[in-house]
Amino acid sequence: MTQRCTLRPRWVGICCFAFCLFPFAFLTANGQPAFFEPKEDYYKAKGRSLRVKWEVEPTTVQVSSNLSVTLVVTGAQNPTEIVKPDLRKLKSFDVFKVTDVADPPHDAQAKEVRFAYKLAPRNTSVKEVPELKFHYFNPSAAPGAKQFPSTRAEAVEITVLEPPKIERPVVPLEAPEFLFHAATGPDVLGSGPRVPCRWAWLAAVCFGPLAAFGWLLVWRRVYPDAARLARMRRSRAARRANDLIRKASRTPDPPATIANAVLGYLRARFPLHESAATPAEIAAALKEHRVPEEIAERTSDVFRACDRARFAPSGDNELALAASAEAAVTRLEALA
Repeated sequence: MTQRCTLRPRWVGICCFAFCLFPFAFLTANGQPAFFEPKEDYYKAKGRSLRVKWEVEPTTVQVSSNLSVTLVVTGAQNPTEIVKPDLRKLKSFDVFKVTDVADPPHDAQAKEVRFAYKLAPRNTSVKEVPELKFHYFNPSAAPGAKQFPSTRAEAVEITVLEPPKIERPVVPLEAPEFLFHAATGPDVLGSGPRVPCRWAWLAAVCFGPLAAFGWLLVWRRVYPDAARLARMRRSRAARRANDLIRKASRTPDPPATIANAVLGYLRARFPLHESAATPAEIAAALKEHRVPEEIAERTSDVFRACDRARFAPSGDNELALAASAEAAVTRLEALA
């Protein structure tokens, strides 16, 4: 009984130790613990001893011209899994305009991995391609932070020059010889500016109205009946509309006949656009033709009364509709 009690604490201690080691065993199940993985400058490279360096060609360049820069990674055990560093996210590379160059697929057995870039210096104060810190995973190291050592691609000095200034060719001025001599003497200024007299200003003011009046006389002489024909055309449309309104009681649908007669008059008189069919659209179209708002609304009321008489029996009889329609035509004719 005593021996059994003595062994129990040992087993408890062993179990606790195993339980403490379990997280580390889980993290290293894939050979790469995630707990100690660096948050920055880690590009998934794996190996015992990695080396990185910059290759820069050329080392002398003009502002805004491209440098061909290659990051060479040597000693990696997983060439196809390494993530290409995004230099645009690194603050030290803000002095360059960074352009990624498409890299060929990497071979799984390659001894080195190359990542190509184009770097264009933004100004002449840029003196180097900055160093690049590079963490990698060492699977043979003891579990912990020491499994992620770092190496560096050392900075490479460069020379940035101003772009050459473009000299435009000098074109000689060709002109008569007297233009190249400066004139002197009291006659240089000549006479002062000419000021028009008051009669000239009066003639300029009166010229516009006189020209318009003269054009009106010429137009009436050339087209003596144009105004009279326009008045006759309006009167003919009004007479036709009134005749149709008076004969509406003999048709099967008097309200529709009255509405069509007034609408036909409006389209011949102004003319009204074909799309204007409802009372509201007719009122808006009449206002666009400078018909007073009151007359336009009273005209649209005729169409509303016709709609009521057709679709909703009301107190509007045919005689009242005809009278209001003729009154609307008369009001519109009075605007001529």
